[in-house]
Amino acid sequence: MSLIVLCAGGHARVVIEALLSRGIRPAAVADRDAARIGEAIGGVRIAGSDDDVLKMAADKIELANGLGNRASRSDSGLSRRRALFERFAAQGYQFPVIAHASAVIASDAQLGDGAQVMAGAVIQPAARIGRNALINTRAVVEHDCIVGDHAHIAPGAVLCGGVSIGESVHVGAGAVVLGGVKVGAGAVVAAGAVVARDVAAGGFAGNE
Repeated sequence: MSLIVLCAGGHARVVIEALLSRGIRPAAVADRDAARIGEAIGGVRIAGSDDDVLKMAADKIELANGLGNRASRSDSGLSRRRALFERFAAQGYQFPVIAHASAVIASDAQLGDGAQVMAGAVIQPAARIGRNALINTRAVVEHDCIVGDHAHIAPGAVLCGGVSIGESVHVGAGAVVLGGVKVGAGAVVAAGAVVARDVAAGGFAGNE
């Protein structure tokens, strides 16, 4: 079955590399900017728009979400990534789990549809990763953690044992969330922060 990467941004390059590490070469990239059709990203041609993909039979292709995010203090920046995934999932398109060959994933870890685990990341036993969640380069998700749908655990971040991350949460690069802490939906954890207390939904956690 052919696989198409949605959105020709920087994160798409990382997704393509993860796929190539598994011997999977995407058939094409789609981007909403029609002016980019004919260009290549990560050695894969941008062959059409999102609307062109929607003209294809959902049982003939699989999709990978190539859209990343930029978080701010007040916004996880994940709404567009979530909307892209949900637009296609609602039409019956399938998003397989994508894991770089160098990622370490426990045998009993659970990964939802479209979850992405990038190079060097570690997911330990009994962890649960939600749909369309992104565990980025060298991030660590320890035992018994829950990562909600559409969340992003950024490069080098560490979730200690039993952490709960809500939907559409951004945990910034190099942050550490200590054991048992709960981070509510839509919250932002700043890069490099050490989080020892629960974070409310929509809240912000950063080193003072």
